[in-house]
Amino acid sequence: MKELKAFLIVVIVTGAIYWGVEPYAHSVLHPHVEPANFDFAKEDINLAKTNVEKAETALKAAQASGDATAIDGASKTLESAKAQLEKYSSFWADINSIDLAKGDATSGQNLVVAAGCTACHSIKSAGFEPAMDDKSASEAYGVAPPDLSNIGYLYDGKFLAALIKDPAMTLKVTHKFNDTNPFPMTAFYGAGGDLNQEVADLVAYFKSIAPKEMSDRDVFVESCARCHDMKYVNVFANGNKQSISNYLGMTPPDLSMYIRSRDELYLNNFINDTQKMLPGTSMPRVGLNEKAQKQVIEYMRESGDSKKDERETTGIYIMIYFAILSVFAWAWKRKIWSKLH
Repeated sequence: MKELKAFLIVVIVTGAIYWGVEPYAHSVLHPHVEPANFDFAKEDINLAKTNVEKAETALKAAQASGDATAIDGASKTLESAKAQLEKYSSFWADINSIDLAKGDATSGQNLVVAAGCTACHSIKSAGFEPAMDDKSASEAYGVAPPDLSNIGYLYDGKFLAALIKDPAMTLKVTHKFNDTNPFPMTAFYGAGGDLNQEVADLVAYFKSIAPKEMSDRDVFVESCARCHDMKYVNVFANGNKQSISNYLGMTPPDLSMYIRSRDELYLNNFINDTQKMLPGTSMPRVGLNEKAQKQVIEYMRESGDSKKDERETTGIYIMIYFAILSVFAWAWKRKIWSKLH
């Protein structure tokens, strides 16, 4: 009977921790967010609406408290959230008005030179070599500007159009960069023709030179290794690390084992929209299309946790082993104690 009481106490305590404390701690550390949305217009507008709702709730709470300082702060937060909603709604309405189907790749090829894209970016697949090496480029710009050969593979057309028109807005780093601290990549204001048509031409060109397939490793390197190391598989950030740290305000973490501390769901949401998971972070939104993002996460899983499936299967076998062992232990105990009575 004593054993049964002890067992019940263990079950109750374990259950309280497993179903009570752990989920609560998880909800605090990782608040629920909407799942990753690769329609970035909807993603941005929905997040902005959510932020307005949160700000309205916070303002009501502040008003109920009667704290003038809190009310003033909450009012400013609400005004800022509403301004962001209006800004993103207007921005994506403009991007959605661009008819990407009318883009002309040949005109886009001419534009990359006329618009000065190749002054900072290389397009190696088209014969445009980088103007400077990665170290020098990162010291000049904070991070080395990406080669544009594969961006048509990594990003969808609308995201590319948005990135060309307003990179800071699209990458969600306007909280960090402004008129006095301009974002290194300037917005494209056109080369003298119809701006939206020129954006469509550029997108058509980048799509035309994009490879049909890329390996998971190549997608990861193109998407993440301008800032992050993955030392365990010999992937290193391509530039001056001190410059990258200064640019981001912190040293970017090595991603070798990141998949073990952040599950795939977290990574999927974070890569899709960094501000949704870590408001105020200096890491830009990566903005990959769904296929490329899956490849990045798969490469992180293969590199940092390749034994996960085997480990989970072994765990089930071990639980079965202990269950069977418990039955035999119980039967053996009954047999021994039956003789003593």
